[in-house]
Amino acid sequence: MKRILEIGCGQGFNTYILSKKENGKVIGIDLSSDDINIAKKRYPKVSFKVMSAQDLKFKSKSFDMVYAMEVLEHVDDIGKTLDEVSRVLDSSGKFVVSIPFYKSEKWLAKLRPTYFKEIHHVRVFKEEELENLCKKRKLTLKKKKRVGFLQHIELFFLFKRKIKSKTQLSIGSWRDNIYTKMLHACMLYFSPISLQTPLRLFPIWIITIPAGYILDKLGSRVFPKSLYYEFEKK
Repeated sequence: MKRILEIGCGQGFNTYILSKKENGKVIGIDLSSDDINIAKKRYPKVSFKVMSAQDLKFKSKSFDMVYAMEVLEHVDDIGKTLDEVSRVLDSSGKFVVSIPFYKSEKWLAKLRPTYFKEIHHVRVFKEEELENLCKKRKLTLKKKKRVGFLQHIELFFLFKRKIKSKTQLSIGSWRDNIYTKMLHACMLYFSPISLQTPLRLFPIWIITIPAGYILDKLGSRVFPKSLYYEFEKK
């Protein structure tokens, strides 16, 4: 059985999906006690803990997989965080990461000049910067791809609003009103994630998911929202 850790799990949705997708024990951690409390209420069968990515309270070689999706741009000490990831990963363990693409970050910052400050983005990764940092910690790159072009459509409308962020999840929150909820639902229809929500009951996803895959694949070649990586511990 796989032992899986998600760093920066927020309110737990991705951790919940991992618990259904992967055959193993999944733990989600986040620095925000408010988000962890929400995650525990929404997904009571999944394990969540308040914890810093820079100081993982686990024994060495405790996990077969570590996920950090859109997290490393937030941590204050990237070196210490990657040291901890390498420490808790077992031999041949997998480190799965996504980070914002630098051109996307520049565009979003133009849309909303307070963007970085509001959600505590402390760095923009340069080309191959993450690969080099991981290589020093015996984390070997196995896969890299550009993803997330379609996310820009929703973010454009959400970032232009004057609502101020109260937490790192607040900018672009689709939960704010009926219009943002409708926009989020429409965009979800272009993603396989919709099959994990009540939207699966309305089978227009038969058309929208394949269309979304093609559009995102083509758009991400030029202007991805994020870079996706898979590293292996040597």
